[in-house]
Amino acid sequence: MSLPILFYPEGTVGASEIFSHFRNLDVRSYPAKSPEEIEKFKPTILIANTRLKVNKETCRTFPSVKIFATVSSGTDHVNFSDLKKESRVFINSPGSNAGSVAEYCWVSLLHFFSEEELRKKNVGIIGFGNTGKKFAKILEEKKVPYIYNDPFIKDHSRPLDEILKCSIVSLHVPLTIDGPYPTVNLLDKEKISKLKEGTLLLNTSRGEVWSEETFQTILDRADLFKVMDVFYPEPPKGKITEQMANLENSIFTPHIAGYSQLGRLLGTYRLAEKLCILYKEQSLPPLSEFLKPNQPISTETFLKEEDRDLRESWKNQDWEYFERRRNSYPARKDLGLADL
Repeated sequence: MSLPILFYPEGTVGASEIFSHFRNLDVRSYPAKSPEEIEKFKPTILIANTRLKVNKETCRTFPSVKIFATVSSGTDHVNFSDLKKESRVFINSPGSNAGSVAEYCWVSLLHFFSEEELRKKNVGIIGFGNTGKKFAKILEEKKVPYIYNDPFIKDHSRPLDEILKCSIVSLHVPLTIDGPYPTVNLLDKEKISKLKEGTLLLNTSRGEVWSEETFQTILDRADLFKVMDVFYPEPPKGKITEQMANLENSIFTPHIAGYSQLGRLLGTYRLAEKLCILYKEQSLPPLSEFLKPNQPISTETFLKEEDRDLRESWKNQDWEYFERRRNSYPARKDLGLADL
C-alpha cells in the first residue's frame, strides 16, 4: 500500500532534515513557484507559502489534497469557509517567527537611534499578540519604555490615538477583514496625520493595514522615519518604487523580517510535530539538533544590505527580485534576544 504523499516548497528551512524522520509519509519537494505541477502525483498534503490562495478553486485544482499547510503563521490567504465545505484542513505554525520579527524591529530602532536615545523615547505597539509581546520583551530588557493597543487584551491596553503620539509606532497585527476589530485599513489618512514630526513608523505585519492612498501619504511625509518589510500592493512595482528607491530616512526589505534561522526552522518543526500526531509518527529529535551555528547573514548587520539591494532592483525595474529574494532568502543568524 502506497504512503500518503507530502509536498513542500524547495528552500523550506530544515524541511529535508526534519521530514526525513517521517516513516508514514512519502515526502517530496517542488519548485516554490510551481505548486500546480504536483497535482499529477495526487498528493495528500500540500505545504505552500502564503502567496498560494487557499479557497474553493485551490481545492478543485488539487482534488487529492486533504491538508493544506504553511510553515508560517499567516492565515489571511485562507478561506476557511471554502475549506469546510470541501472537507479540507489547513495547518499553520502560529507564533513561530515572532522572535525573529521582534529582533528585526529592535535592529531597525538601532539603525536610527542609540540605546541611550531610545530609553528617552516611548514605543507604541499596535497589536499585542505573539510578535508584539516578543518585541515588548526586548524593550523591557533594554529598559526602553513602551505602551500597547490591543482591543482583545483589556488590561493595560491604551487607546490607538495615544499610541500614535509615541515617538516610535510599530505594527504587529494580523490581517483581518471581519470580526469586531478588523485590521484592514486600520490606519487611514486621518490617523497618519496624528503622527508627529520625527516619528519612526515600522510595519512588519501586512501592507493592507493601510490603503494604497494612505501608504502614499506616508511616503510623502519626509518628516517621518520609515521601516517597511511589507507593502500594499506586494510586491510593489512601477512609479511608487521610483519614489521609495530614493527615499531618505527609510529602510525597505522584501518581506523577510521573520526569516531568521530559528524563526523559519521553528515554523517547519511545529508543523512537523502536528503531522507526527496526525500520522502517528515517532516523536522528533529536539529542535536544537537541527540548528546550524554558522549562518551567512547576521541580524545585526543585514538591514543596510537588504535595503540597498531592494532599492537597486527597483531602480533596474527588476520586479521579480522581491519574490526571488523572499523565496531564496538564506537563514539569518538570530541575536538570541527573544527566546522562542
